[in-house]
Amino acid sequence: MFSLKRLPYTAAGGAVLAATVIAVLIGAGSAYAAPSAQDTTFLQKAHQTNLAEIAVGNLAQQKATDQTVRDLGSRFVTDHAQLDQALQQTASALGVTLPNGPSADQQAVARRLEAANGRAFDQLFISTQLAGHMMAMRLGEAELSGGSDPQAKKVASDSAPVIKAHHEALASAAAALGVPSNVNTGSGGRAAPHRPYAIAALLVILGVLLLAVGRRRLAGSRA
Repeated sequence: MFSLKRLPYTAAGGAVLAATVIAVLIGAGSAYAAPSAQDTTFLQKAHQTNLAEIAVGNLAQQKATDQTVRDLGSRFVTDHAQLDQALQQTASALGVTLPNGPSADQQAVARRLEAANGRAFDQLFISTQLAGHMMAMRLGEAELSGGSDPQAKKVASDSAPVIKAHHEALASAAAALGVPSNVNTGSGGRAAPHRPYAIAALLVILGVLLLAVGRRRLAGSRA
């Protein structure tokens, strides 16, 4: 037990005492400092991503017809399990409660994969995982730029090269299978819908409005 009585009061002793007290206070502060909202959100979402990738990776090993897709599934299971082990240790140290499963969107993707078969499964797996890994990269980038806890940021830093390598492998597989690699990450891996009629209607409305404004100005100038 640290006792103030054991240090004689000298200039050197006073300096040692001050340094000791500061170190104790800093240690106590860091031990009880709660992680920021950004850190918490990152850990929770990254955990869900790992769970989702493990689940769809297992599906790929069971259902894929293309060997490259099967190999990717096995790779995802191994890598994301390792990433999540480190993430869980960090979350436990920071007192962050993690979700019990993937997000609703990730579960919806898994259901689509469960319903697909043959080549359709292979193509859907590649497209959805391209989208998922792109979102995972953005999640990690947000933590590295906006996070505050060194432990949480280390999780993002350690995960980044793994997720990037997965995305590059998926892009190569997409080229081999004829799958578009520029999927819309906000649509669960579905290609972005094309709406020419909506755009045309919007242009017509804009033209009508401009014509009305022009007529009003013309009438005002004549008055």
